[in-house]
Amino acid sequence: MTAISVRGRARLTTVSEVGAGEWPSHVRVRQARAEDAAQVRAMHERCSPETRRLRYFTSAPRLPESALGRLLVPEHGVSLVAVAPDGAIGALATLFHPAHEPVAEVALLVEDGWQRHGLGTALLCSLVEHAAVRGVREVRAHVLPWNRRMLALFDRAGLVSRRGYEDGVVLVAADVPPGVLASDRCA
Repeated sequence: MTAISVRGRARLTTVSEVGAGEWPSHVRVRQARAEDAAQVRAMHERCSPETRRLRYFTSAPRLPESALGRLLVPEHGVSLVAVAPDGAIGALATLFHPAHEPVAEVALLVEDGWQRHGLGTALLCSLVEHAAVRGVREVRAHVLPWNRRMLALFDRAGLVSRRGYEDGVVLVAADVPPGVLASDRCA
């Protein structure tokens, strides 16, 4: 077992497969499954309209079933969920990676009450590990210009990012560093 230290008290302990672990001791991070739909829908509905808007660029209170399925089990990629002991899911992180492409997109949604503890950073690092295993050379995120926490997430994870504008949003891109597995941060 290796541990990735993340801001303050947060810790992601990696066990057996890439990205499985615990954060902090009472929250388990694992790969998402189709049967997580009800819990992810409930988490989405518990998020504030602003949190949903920052993630999806809309504050719609309910995800369409088709979108929910694509988020939980992406055809090309992987999604992770953070699960509390009572089974409640408080975060969803997705790596969208078309086969044989050197670039992948990352997206995260962390429920309001679970934010500001380093979970987003830990999840991003886990997604970067998944990207490295898949041979991805660059991860990207489309971010609203006023979403300062997401814009800073790459820096907190130790990734050297580049930024540009595309269709009114910030495109944040970072190279997947070699040897990313079991590091203190992503880089």
